[in-house]
Amino acid sequence: MVFDNERRARLGALPTANIGDAMDRLFVTQAAIKSVWPGARMVGSAFCVLTAPGDNQAIHSAIDAAAPGDVIVVAAGGYTDRALIGELMAGRMVARGLAGIVIDGAVRDAQDIGDMKFPVFARGVTPAGPYRNGPGLHQIPVAIGGVAVCPGDIVVGDDDGVVVVRQQELDTVLERAEAKHAAEALQRASNGV
Repeated sequence: MVFDNERRARLGALPTANIGDAMDRLFVTQAAIKSVWPGARMVGSAFCVLTAPGDNQAIHSAIDAAAPGDVIVVAAGGYTDRALIGELMAGRMVARGLAGIVIDGAVRDAQDIGDMKFPVFARGVTPAGPYRNGPGLHQIPVAIGGVAVCPGDIVVGDDDGVVVVRQQELDTVLERAEAKHAAEALQRASNGV
């Protein structure tokens, strides 16, 4: 399976709810992981990061290591008392062409991040800054919001939350999600909506 622009566009046209339904409602992160600004949408390959709670050293190096179009996925233990990124790091990610970031932890500068329209999904927002001591690891399987994510899995986010599509199941999930989306459109039309 190749995650090409055509598959990226098809996934990007679908609500995360339909994608989640296509995966039997599995691989949907907990409701606490949500966009820090309304209207954010992202689709990209997972660049996985494991970091100590409250520490962003591994995220700094991940920004430089990730490829354009990737979504950085940060397992940070769900710790929300220290923000792991803010608008300066988000600006670096925009400059690198990254598709977004998902943090099982907190962020700050939510309004500034929203102003730049960079997709950031997190468990919380706080003004308290991070430590930068490490440790941290890149490109290993991680867990965010109750979902296992492997490097290269496809991460999709919208106002409803975040879903993770396993690489090897992308085509099957796409077909099922598109069918679900079409069926719901027909149902809405028959209801006069």
